[in-house]
Amino acid sequence: MKIERTKNAKAGILSGFLKQIVNLGLPFISRTVILYILGTEYLGLGGLFSSLLNFLSLAELGVSNAMVYSMYRPIAENDKTTIRALLALYRKLYRIIGGIILAGGIVCIPFLQYFIKGDVPADMNMYILYGLYLLNTVVSYFLFAYRGSLLMAHQRVDVDNIVNTVIPVASWVVQMVMLFVFRSYYAYVVFLPIATIVTNFVRLFYVKKLYPDLRAEGKVEPELEASIYKKMRALVGAKISTTVLHSADNIVISAFIGLTMVTIYGNYHYIMSAVGGFLGIIYSAIMPGIGNSLVTETKEKNYGDFKKMVFINQWMVGWCAVCLLCLYQPFMKLWAGEALVLPFSVVVLIVVYFIAYQGRKVVITYKDAAGLWWEDRFRPFVMAGTNIVSNLIMVQFIGIWGIVLSTILSLCVSIPWETYTVFKYVFKRSPKEYYLSLLKFLIVLVLTSAVTLGACQIANEGVLALLIRGCICIVVPNVIFFIVFRKREEFSQVKLLVKKLLKR
Repeated sequence: MKIERTKNAKAGILSGFLKQIVNLGLPFISRTVILYILGTEYLGLGGLFSSLLNFLSLAELGVSNAMVYSMYRPIAENDKTTIRALLALYRKLYRIIGGIILAGGIVCIPFLQYFIKGDVPADMNMYILYGLYLLNTVVSYFLFAYRGSLLMAHQRVDVDNIVNTVIPVASWVVQMVMLFVFRSYYAYVVFLPIATIVTNFVRLFYVKKLYPDLRAEGKVEPELEASIYKKMRALVGAKISTTVLHSADNIVISAFIGLTMVTIYGNYHYIMSAVGGFLGIIYSAIMPGIGNSLVTETKEKNYGDFKKMVFINQWMVGWCAVCLLCLYQPFMKLWAGEALVLPFSVVVLIVVYFIAYQGRKVVITYKDAAGLWWEDRFRPFVMAGTNIVSNLIMVQFIGIWGIVLSTILSLCVSIPWETYTVFKYVFKRSPKEYYLSLLKFLIVLVLTSAVTLGACQIANEGVLALLIRGCICIVVPNVIFFIVFRKREEFSQVKLLVKKLLKR
């Protein structure tokens, strides 16, 4: 059967925006409160432990992606027996993974001190704090996280988004009260695993309500099980590269520079990730629909959809990049203070990092939706190796500049490789047209950034200046993009699509 791709995508995007607003606003307030009540070292510790546990989560090995992909065809064919068997396999694998992460987390305890340069806050026992973060990481694996795959595979991310919006709000209110009353970081962190447990139970309730006849039972056919394990082996590299890309920076910064720089860089990375999170809503909402489309539609139809998505992504990424370039520094000075502001040259590198990472998301979405993990199995190892080696070398010579440059370098290694894979196996055509589109976009983006940054110089510092810069960033880039791109075929197609969605 065909799932309602447009309807579900729209619901996923709308609920995703609400979720992202909450997930952006609440942590921002939390970081601000912790920063001013407790200090930078506390945020640094939280960032370090989260990064360490992300590495331990490599044990997940891409199981969730492989299982969701494996459900696309049974859902399209309404094969409930296979879906139930997949759920049973998923449950077994997740319990094994949870045990591995828990054991690995315990083994890491004696070595925690070597990941921190300088002193830990006097009122903090880093082992207790680490234990709370470890509990928060492993608890889902032993509960019902595997049932969430049904929501993803059926493109009902809107339900998951609602659950992950309401519960964090309630948890955040309690955390803020505890933080103000007790002035203790423990009082804040202890509610993280509690919120995770509640989230799992609420998600389970909705899954049972939506899919009452889909339980974890039965056994997967040997051929399908072999195919899943093959994809999981291929996903090892993808999981490693993603984890290294997002977590290695904090660990290296903590070990070579210190917890304060973890907080400073973390502030910038938080803003970049928050902006990218809004873009990610679209990818998360449409990926199951793409997976269904790749099974049910022609290659010509899928390639046409791909070009439209690339055009939309370039416009959005370009606009967000210009905003970050022009607004980062004045915002950071108002939020965190002059002492926690990075040099503008580092900001430029962070914006380049943002463009490289977000600009590849459409290609990555199609690669994952098509399940091309085995065909792409070597690239992630090369990407991760490039990142780690260059991180460890460059941080010792150029500090924080080396941290960001190493990430950009690893992305430059990865992008041509993953693009080749998608065009070879999904579209079966040359990527020349895509690269020409990318080159034109980058040229326009550089010129647009220069013009907008120059226009922003009329505003100095302060809240009013930030608002003026914001207005300039809303108008100038979009006007330039409109003038340059208005005659492209994709622009007309996207305009029709937007009108269609608004009517609905």
